[in-house]
Amino acid sequence: MIKLLVPETGSDEAHAAYAEASSILCASVGYVEATSVLARMRKGERITSGQLREKQEILEQLWRSAGVHATSDALVDSAARLAREDALRAYDAVHLAAALSFAQAEPLEFACWDRELRAAAKRRGFALVPESL
Repeated sequence: MIKLLVPETGSDEAHAAYAEASSILCASVGYVEATSVLARMRKGERITSGQLREKQEILEQLWRSAGVHATSDALVDSAARLAREDALRAYDAVHLAAALSFAQAEPLEFACWDRELRAAAKRRGFALVPESL
């Protein structure tokens, strides 16, 4: 989600995927992650206070339009299993577990720029966005 808020490698692909998507789905921790990134960018003086307010407002709009998977015991159990199987970072495992849960209802594309998480998602049959890094 952060690639939609601040320019970085992959932002163009993220914007294109967002524009084409029928819906955006995310684990609830995505909101915390995006908020944290923006706050840390402000602390590191990569963005101004005004830009922080503007980007936080955009994040709020994005979040209101997203389908959010709440954290539950079942999601945590699934994420822990994925973390063990693929040695994923904690939040990456939660995101993949949420995507697998969402995918039970409909086929999904998995948007990700982290190589390890992409590999784990691909092993589980997700089409990846972007197709390659």
